[in-house]
Order: sequence, then structure tokens, then C-alpha cells
Amino acid sequence: MGAGQRLPRRARMLKPAEFKQAFAEGARIVRPPLAVAYRRNPLGHPRIGLAIARKAVSKAVVRNLVKRLIREEFRLHQERLPALDLVFYVPPGSARLDAASIRAALERIWSRLATA
Repeated sequence: MGAGQRLPRRARMLKPAEFKQAFAEGARIVRPPLAVAYRRNPLGHPRIGLAIARKAVSKAVVRNLVKRLIREEFRLHQERLPALDLVFYVPPGSARLDAASIRAALERIWSRLATA
């Protein structure tokens, strides 16, 4: 994804109610340092939401890195995912938040979600 490019609006979760519903009704996958709450959606394609809290990732630079990596990996893997609403978050106490550990966690999450 080049500078200025974004995920299309249809691929993003935008409303707080959608996030709440995913957390309340969805299943969860925890693969430190990341976790995802997910639920089926009727749209026929996956959507992504990011809930990376300042409390869990205090430095803005690291928080933005995490979000950027998740969005990029989602863009690359969305074709093989079922119609799910995915809300990614960082569980409290996640120590290592470097690009390699995030990508490794995402790879495990994608393979688990492909069969969800």
C-alpha cells in the first residue's frame, strides 16, 4: 500500500456499534502479542477494525507501527478470508511489539481464521 492509499471503505469497520458487537458476540483468537475478536458478517467479504489502546501500547510510534502492519497484512490476506468482522487489539502485558513478532502472530491468526 503506497503513501496515501487506504483500504476501501467497505473493508473497514467504521461504527462503534460494530466493534461492540464483535467483542460481545464474537469468538477470540489470542496469539501474543496480538489478539482478534471476530464474528461472521452478512456482507460477503471480511472487514477490519483496529482497537489498539494507548493503555496497552503507550508509545504512539509503536501503536502506529502495529496498526500499519495489521492493515497491510489484512490487505494481502483478505482474499482468502471468509466474511468476518475482525477487531484486532493488543492484550495488556504484551511485551514484544516488533515487526517480526507482529507478522508471526498475524500469520498464525490468518491461518486460524481461514478455517473459521
